[in-house]
Amino acid sequence: MAFAFWIVNPDTATAVRWESVLRREQWTVHRAPDVDAFGQVADPREPGLALVDWAALPAAQNAALKRLKEKLPAISLILTSSPDISNDRIIETLEAGVDDFLPNTIDEGIMKAKLRAHLRRLLPSFATAMNVLKSRSGDVKLDRSTWEVSIKGKDGKFVVNTKLTRTEMELLALFLERPGAAMERRFIVDTVWKAEADSIRPGTVDKHIESLRKKLGRLGSRIQTVYGVGYAFREDA
Repeated sequence: MAFAFWIVNPDTATAVRWESVLRREQWTVHRAPDVDAFGQVADPREPGLALVDWAALPAAQNAALKRLKEKLPAISLILTSSPDISNDRIIETLEAGVDDFLPNTIDEGIMKAKLRAHLRRLLPSFATAMNVLKSRSGDVKLDRSTWEVSIKGKDGKFVVNTKLTRTEMELLALFLERPGAAMERRFIVDTVWKAEADSIRPGTVDKHIESLRKKLGRLGSRIQTVYGVGYAFREDA
C-alpha cells in the first residue's frame, strides 16, 4: 500500500532539512508551501502523515484545519511550529482535528520515533515492514525494531549475528538504506553519531567500518572504500 509523508511549510530551508531527515528513512516525501496547495495535490485516497507548519495556515487556522481533515481523511495531520506558540493555540488546533503537535526545534531522533509511533497506529503492517532493512540480494537483514542483524549462510538459512555493536548496526542500516551510494565520512558521522558528531574524528569512522567488515565475514567486502570520498555498500563486491 502506498504511503506518503508531506511537509507543508512555506520556509524552504526548514522544509528541505526535514525532507532530508525523512528521506534518510527511505520514506516517500512530498512538499507543499501551504495548506491550499497541499489540499489541491494530495490524493484523498492515499494514507499519509503531513507535517503542517503554523505558518502554512491561513488567518482562520482552525476552520482551515477542519476543512483539510474533511477533504483528506486518510492523512494524519501533525502541527509544527516554533516553540513560542501558546498552549491555548496548540489545544485549539488539536480540538480542530490535528493529530499531534511537534515543535520545529525537536530532536531529529525523537521526531522520527514519534512518526514511527503514528505509523504503528495508522498502518501496523506497513510500519513493521519499514523497520526491516534488506540488502538488494536479500542476504543481509536488519530489523530496527529489535536491532537484530541476520545474514544468510551458504546453506540458504539466516543466522543472527550477535557480534555487532549498536554503532556498527547504525552504520549497516545507513549502508542498506543507500545501496551503491558513495557517502562522505562527514555525512556518515553526522547521520550515525548525530548530536555527538562534532567530537568524532574521521579516523573513528574508519575503525568502526573495519570492525563491521570483519564481523560481516564474507559479506564485509561489500563495504568498499571510495578513495577521496568515503564508503559505499555495493553488492558486486
